[in-house]
Amino acid sequence: MCPVIVETDANEASVAASSQGSSKITESNGEKEDANRLCINKNKEIPIFSGQKRKNDKRPLLLNTSEIFCFDLSSPQQIIRVVDGVDDVEVGMVFESKKLIKLCMSMIAMEGSFQFKTQRSDGMNFWLKCDQEDCTWLMKARSLGETKMFKITKYDKVHKCSVDIVKSDHKQATSSVISEFIKPKLLDPKVQYGINNIIQDVKQKFGVNMSYEKAWRSRVEALDDIRGSSEDSFRLLPRYLHALKNQNPGTITRIEKDEHDRFKYMFVAYSASITGWKYCRPLIVVDGTFLKGKYKVTLFVACAKDGNNGIFPLAFGVGDWENNLSWEWFMSRLKENFGNRNEVLCIVSDRHQSIERAIKLVFKETAFHGVCTFHFKQNIKARFKKAGAGELFESAAKAYRKEDFDYFMAKLGELSPKIREYVLEEDPRRWARCFYPCRRYNAQTSNIAESMNSALKKARELHIVSMLELLREKLQTWFVERTKAANEVMHDLTPWANEKLQKILQKAFQMKVETLTLNRFNITENQREFIVDLENRTCTCRRFEHEELPCAHAIAAIDKRKLPKHPFCGRWYLNSEYKETYKCVIHPVGNEDDWDIPEEIREIILKHPNYKVRKGRRQKERYQPSSENYVAKRKCGRCKQLGHTRKVCIKTPIANVGSKRKSFEDA
Repeated sequence: MCPVIVETDANEASVAASSQGSSKITESNGEKEDANRLCINKNKEIPIFSGQKRKNDKRPLLLNTSEIFCFDLSSPQQIIRVVDGVDDVEVGMVFESKKLIKLCMSMIAMEGSFQFKTQRSDGMNFWLKCDQEDCTWLMKARSLGETKMFKITKYDKVHKCSVDIVKSDHKQATSSVISEFIKPKLLDPKVQYGINNIIQDVKQKFGVNMSYEKAWRSRVEALDDIRGSSEDSFRLLPRYLHALKNQNPGTITRIEKDEHDRFKYMFVAYSASITGWKYCRPLIVVDGTFLKGKYKVTLFVACAKDGNNGIFPLAFGVGDWENNLSWEWFMSRLKENFGNRNEVLCIVSDRHQSIERAIKLVFKETAFHGVCTFHFKQNIKARFKKAGAGELFESAAKAYRKEDFDYFMAKLGELSPKIREYVLEEDPRRWARCFYPCRRYNAQTSNIAESMNSALKKARELHIVSMLELLREKLQTWFVERTKAANEVMHDLTPWANEKLQKILQKAFQMKVETLTLNRFNITENQREFIVDLENRTCTCRRFEHEELPCAHAIAAIDKRKLPKHPFCGRWYLNSEYKETYKCVIHPVGNEDDWDIPEEIREIILKHPNYKVRKGRRQKERYQPSSENYVAKRKCGRCKQLGHTRKVCIKTPIANVGSKRKSFEDA
């Protein structure tokens, strides 16, 4: 490992001398000095270019050009700006700052298992010496004029320390030094690099023992240096969103703050999502999840399903909490940008009361709210503890015909009348497929929104701007990959729709088909008869009209007429529509230095949310409510497998010495 030498600009290395000093230190020996030469006092006196003496300093002002020599900075690879290692430090090296020298020497000391102390540290000199008085290790550095740069003037690398004083702990191993060491491993937020990894790496590299607390502080300092603080991120948010709109015309962003300029709500909908929404099924799934940063805010997610049954992201929001006002604000923005469909929208979510209230207030009659049957099923299982109840409810919820629904509900009533009464307290139109007032397709659960939250698990630990940027990168990748996948398809339907029809082809060919009219057929399956109407795209099994994909009976009728099958599918399942869904591109925002931000945006003051930061570790996992049937994940401390503990582990049995219990081998 060695110091990284970065070439510096000539103007950056020059000294801005005052008018009194600069007029005299311009020529030396009759020759005009180059602008890239830095003037230094030859006699190691304190150079005072401003013409003002320091307090209690009786030495004369050094304004005589004969007392000055120049250090050439015009050649590249002279100023060390980044310390990437600890080898090859030599006399004459120039560091950008005193802090950088100390960082470099701290890493040398940690790797060499010795400690040093500061002998002198002021604006002009920086001296370090080994802690042991009889040791000759010494480093001296001196500033270059009025700059903050320091040049190493003396460096004795030889150590004469006794082995008795070498320790496994180290006073130079501060959190600020360790944070610089671990920075490269924290640059990618997708990589898991925890506290135990830090302790292990520092031990392996430097042989230094670290406490958990110091490793935690080091990680926090490194992350703040890489991504900035949470407060800085909120201040940067208006400029980031403006840059996002500049690079992606048509993108909708909105920020709302309170009377004290504190953050309240934020909404983002990419232009690519707004354009692609018209080619998706009229179905929106919403969900909310907490963010894991310093301030406890909530991320709101709205997704749809594309023709390939994939997650299509619509909009994202951030609010102070998952309450009535937050959901109402988010739903209002959602309707403004995605509510202009001719079809009645179906909005699916869990049974959160704030979501139900917001949909009724904002969408009124233009959308219908369906509840997630998975969450409903978990509530039933947790509330009644009755075996088979959840499965009977799920069968009733997925039934396409009312006759099948009544059958499963009767069975549920036989199992437990109380459970049946509890289930029917919720309007069946919100959870039973056969009673839906609009098409819900195959979206029985809010799984796609929760899958989106799971995909953003790492992003939720970041500051708000870093989270939005990681989110933008993920969506950009999705759009590119799915455009490529759609262009590679050679048939008329999307891969998912084509595969779904392929699975029922053989079953359809085994059915008996009787022609009634040109478009009406009587289909017999297992001694049951179904009427298929190809003109109206209906079947008495009701699967055809609910999903807008031909059922097995419809395929048998289509095959009877020797017709292709894709014209009888909903337009969402055509590959041509799938291509249009992802035809737009999400562009990167570029570097912050390149953003073209108008003055009115720069003047916006946005403070962090009005939330009291609690002490201790931030919440990482979702709290499981008592209404959900949650089974804790147990992990064995011996074999590291899930499902059991070390007490009952049989993979590596160990005899319990001194106990009456026998080992597994003895048993």
